[in-house]
Amino acid sequence: MKRLLLVGVLFTLLVVVPGCAQKAPAPTGTSILSAFMSYTDLRITSVRQSLEILASTSEVKSGKWDTMKNLLAGYEASDGGLIVWYVRPDGTYFTVEKGLMDVTLSDRDYFPDLMAGRAVTGALVVSKATGQRSAVVAVPVKKGEAVVGAIGASLFLDKLSEQVDAVLALEPGTSYFALSPDGLTTLHRTVDRHFLDPRELGSESLKTAVEEMLAVAEGEVTYEFDNATKTAVYRTSPVTQWRFAIAVGGAAKK
Repeated sequence: MKRLLLVGVLFTLLVVVPGCAQKAPAPTGTSILSAFMSYTDLRITSVRQSLEILASTSEVKSGKWDTMKNLLAGYEASDGGLIVWYVRPDGTYFTVEKGLMDVTLSDRDYFPDLMAGRAVTGALVVSKATGQRSAVVAVPVKKGEAVVGAIGASLFLDKLSEQVDAVLALEPGTSYFALSPDGLTTLHRTVDRHFLDPRELGSESLKTAVEEMLAVAEGEVTYEFDNATKTAVYRTSPVTQWRFAIAVGGAAKK
């Protein structure tokens, strides 16, 4: 709730001039884009900071699930829209709800980075614990210089998109989306498009626009999709390296 209030204030600051008595102008695509990216970055950064605090505790450093599980359960309960887990160096892992899982994380692309002592921010997965499309935020757990495990959270992207939608309150004909560095859709106003590659949706102009977005850090692109001409302004997040975009639909093609 505090995060939602904070981002509401941020959005207000972006579109309202303090002390001005006249009606505030309608937000521009650029200002909405700033609110979209700031909200998401704040959400992910907050989770990472919470995990870093948990990773520094004696309970988590113990490596014993029975010792740390109540601490992790308390954090998960305080923050809807994610699950919290602890993984051992061999890939076996525990979740708050299910305890020891019968699968491992050793085959995840991000796993070697964690075990090498590097944090992970925004890796895309279908959660093994829940089956939900998620973004992983995780940090290593160390004793001295040795990595003894890692603690992570899987953020449910459908839930995060719902929260973004509520904050932005966009007009019909305006949409938002975000793309991972490899082009997969991470967030979208239409949640069914999560994890889709827009370059494979049958529009050559959209394919060209996405290639430009992935090659250039920020800018504006125009493309045809859903039987309309659309213009999107976009920017790259320094937190996740996702491309965040606000798209406005033009006149439908006849």
